[in-house]
Amino acid sequence: GKGLHKEKILNKAIANGVIDSASGLSDQDIYRLILLPGLSTAEKVTDVSGRGVGMDVVKQAVDKLRGKIEINSHYGTGTTFVTSFPLTMAIIDGMIVRVGREKYIVPTTAIRRLLRPDKELYNSVIGRGEVINVMGNLLPLVRLHDLFDIEPDSRNPWEATVVVVDGENRAKCLLVDEIIGQEEVVIKGLSESLRQVKGVSGGAILGDGNIGLILDPEGLFELSEM
Repeated sequence: GKGLHKEKILNKAIANGVIDSASGLSDQDIYRLILLPGLSTAEKVTDVSGRGVGMDVVKQAVDKLRGKIEINSHYGTGTTFVTSFPLTMAIIDGMIVRVGREKYIVPTTAIRRLLRPDKELYNSVIGRGEVINVMGNLLPLVRLHDLFDIEPDSRNPWEATVVVVDGENRAKCLLVDEIIGQEEVVIKGLSESLRQVKGVSGGAILGDGNIGLILDPEGLFELSEM
């Protein structure tokens, strides 16, 4: 839109008896008045505005999730609404993978592709370590079972599954035993001890009731190079 008109908001709030005056109100305080029920600066009622219920509904929804709304506006330019939620309420779309008997979650936003490489696509290069040829590109291979000290189903990449994920500088390959499936998960905070584990950004309760750790690909890459 064209931004919030502070004077109109204040006049409407005073007229509705919401406030007595603008004394002591910051810009943020004024902007937040539009979140109150029944307060609208629209000059006429239409099918989509003027009833003062739209932003009130948004605030109620955010409050239910224990979130906060920050409003930044410049009249004549536009308005930005920033919603923030506790980490325990953050939801991500994740790919559930299995390594040995453990399940992990890889954020789908980091995944480029999934593949089971042919044996001839695997190689060990002096000075570069293990690599997988992915469409002509030699990508470093990171073995999750080695990083987390887990016994895998197989140590041969051509008998396992490779998850190609984005890295800060280039894509890399994560070696896992099996792809379980895609699932939306609610991020849970980690205990103090697990917060210190590089390559792990959070935890989540999976659809089957089990707990899975959410992987941080960049942290895993750093861990593999240590």
